[in-house]
Amino acid sequence: MTRDKGRDDPDDFSGIGLGGLALMLTFIVLSHPWQSLKELLRVVRRLGRWALRLAMVPVALVATIVLVAAIELWCQRDRHPTFEDYLHGRDEE
Repeated sequence: MTRDKGRDDPDDFSGIGLGGLALMLTFIVLSHPWQSLKELLRVVRRLGRWALRLAMVPVALVATIVLVAAIELWCQRDRHPTFEDYLHGRDEE
């Protein structure tokens, strides 16, 4: 685009300035309020799901680490001496 046409403005949206775009969007929203509300709730629900998934990642990591540690401790607790433990004695590890 060239400067002669006047469309190099950074707030230019398809030949309409941001003020005109906001006015047109306001008119559309006010002419169809229920449909606009439904679409807005859909976007809010999507953002909520995304935020919840993002917030649950650290919780899942901590839960996994705790679960692995608990399983490891449980496995070590139930370990009985084997035949080789009796052969080598307690001084060797």
